[in-house]
Amino acid sequence: MTAATGIHEELERSGIDFDLIEHRHTETAGAEARAMGVPPDHVAKTIVLTNGEGFVRAVVPASTRLDLHKARELLNDRRARLASEEELVLAYPMYELGAVPPFGVPAGDRVLLDSRLARLDSVVLEAGSHSESVRLKTRDLLSLSDAEVADISSDET
Repeated sequence: MTAATGIHEELERSGIDFDLIEHRHTETAGAEARAMGVPPDHVAKTIVLTNGEGFVRAVVPASTRLDLHKARELLNDRRARLASEEELVLAYPMYELGAVPPFGVPAGDRVLLDSRLARLDSVVLEAGSHSESVRLKTRDLLSLSDAEVADISSDET
């Protein structure tokens, strides 16, 4: 079973409408947006942080970058940091490195969704691989991930 198959099954079990989008292999959310012809502010990238309580999935538009200072303040943890590749491989072996979606196994991660994405009707995000994405309604993403909406991004520099 591929990572996208697992995400696909989870979305179906949840009764959520979505589109599975296959595209050329991409390594960044910006490249993913270009490969699909979607504006980068409508494509979400998930950045995994770690803090004293476990992992946190921070979801921001491809057109921005995570503002770690804002995330730390929201988490009330000045030592929160980006998870290392080694930590990601161990915690999320079912997904390709760098393609962790904002929901799915393992359950229990805290999810922060940037307020820019929360204003959109729908969002595109990686489906656990670098060649498959899903488009779903933002309200469904919020419900499925139990995300907290906050301002956690800054414009790309």
